[in-house]
Amino acid sequence: MKKNILIILIAGLMAFGSSCSKDFLSVNEVNPNSPSKVNSNLVLPSALNAIATTMNLPRRFDFVYLWHGLWSVSAGYSQPQNLTQYKLINSNYQLAFIELYSAGSNLSSIEKSSTEANDVYYLAIAKIMQAYIFQNLVDCWGDVPYTDAFKAPEQLKPTYTPQQEIYEDLIVQLDAAMKMIQDAPASATPISGGSDIMFAGNMSKWLKFANTLKLRILIHQSDMSGRDSYIRTAIANTASIGYLGAGESALINPGYVISQGKMNPFYETFYNNAGTSQSDGITYYFAGKDAIDFYKGTNDPRIGKFFQPYAPDSYEGNYFGQLPDNLNSASTTSRLGYIVNSDGTEDPTTMIGNGTKSSPMLTDFESIFIQAEAAERGFIAGNVRSLYESAVTQSFLYMGLSVGEAAAYLSQQNADANYLLALEAGNVRELVLTQKWAALNGIAPVEIWTDYRRTGFPQGLIFSVDPARSNDTPPIRLLYPQDELNVNNANVLAVGTINAFTSKIFWQTR
Repeated sequence: MKKNILIILIAGLMAFGSSCSKDFLSVNEVNPNSPSKVNSNLVLPSALNAIATTMNLPRRFDFVYLWHGLWSVSAGYSQPQNLTQYKLINSNYQLAFIELYSAGSNLSSIEKSSTEANDVYYLAIAKIMQAYIFQNLVDCWGDVPYTDAFKAPEQLKPTYTPQQEIYEDLIVQLDAAMKMIQDAPASATPISGGSDIMFAGNMSKWLKFANTLKLRILIHQSDMSGRDSYIRTAIANTASIGYLGAGESALINPGYVISQGKMNPFYETFYNNAGTSQSDGITYYFAGKDAIDFYKGTNDPRIGKFFQPYAPDSYEGNYFGQLPDNLNSASTTSRLGYIVNSDGTEDPTTMIGNGTKSSPMLTDFESIFIQAEAAERGFIAGNVRSLYESAVTQSFLYMGLSVGEAAAYLSQQNADANYLLALEAGNVRELVLTQKWAALNGIAPVEIWTDYRRTGFPQGLIFSVDPARSNDTPPIRLLYPQDELNVNNANVLAVGTINAFTSKIFWQTR
């Protein structure tokens, strides 16, 4: 059942005994009618798992994959007209909004109970993951409840904070969290691997994750006029920390097991605990033609990991929104990547993987792609070519391929893969962002959407070929959830008139 966000927040706060505060990230106030401490070691893994589940459930953000040439809908199903014709309604994708706020409520309870010096690691992680949540909320919905969030029961109808103001405060909060970790006393309570299901208590990796998230937030603003000095100063303040590098992916695994409701959420959309296909799963989403054409056009061996051949070494996709008469049949269209090995085990390196595969929160190759763009723009020091080639190589490794295969791919005489050819053509930034799009297929939908909206790369995507589509290009933002309109109507309306095609997220300049 879909529940109103406010009900979830109130229930979450009551369940974890969270106090209310006058400041979003304040930890110094204690409600005398509630327990002053929560069991952060129990709340943290639940919150991390909830975020990973939302960000990795295909149907939470499938519009990104469908609109951006990566996936299509099988000929065996009616095409979703709200997407093929760009006719979003307020109830579309509201579960992502609700679930992210619910996870944020749990993190807020950790923050508010972390009042002792020894709680510093829990406090820092809660701040970092709040920033992760709100970055994604802003990138999808713009202005959202922030300053007044998580103040139930005193504040049942939170006001909406301007999106740029949120983004700027996220940088402040991330800097504060990183300093907390760096200045933590020797007596700080260590976080066990059972509680920290992302980095197993490795605070050095949490520092890099926070700084990588900060860089991502800043790079999103890099095409805005007048932001250059702000971005450079913010990056310089924490440059010594570094960023997630090769082999340092932020992956979530709460202990997935082959049991219904306890498997990797992406995998469980397509297969059940018996290894047989879920209804309307593997038979619903098929390959997108833009993606297939790109992988084939660049001789990319990852194609066999992202998609299944419909015949030996044969791959084909459909454009999203094609009428039934023009769709390739299921027998001549590639499904999403899934391989059963000769010993009966499922290949964990395919797009679908297996039931115990960890869920990506921010992969090493996404981090390195971000660094490559930052270096190309002159915001950080670094060799752009080395960063770009490292990002592609880590993507190959993540998909179960080898360093040698990556090297061969990068050295071919193809300007869509070879850095030197792209440099000669003056297309390095396009190369980096197009290859990032190709690598994040099925992994990081919101970042794919954000990159396209702010840069226009990759170029030439066929979003929908439905002749009844209401616009030449798809919506650039989601509409506020119907649940919010129902119970927080005045504050939603106070944001102003929202048009899915023209109400840009603040960092979008094109």
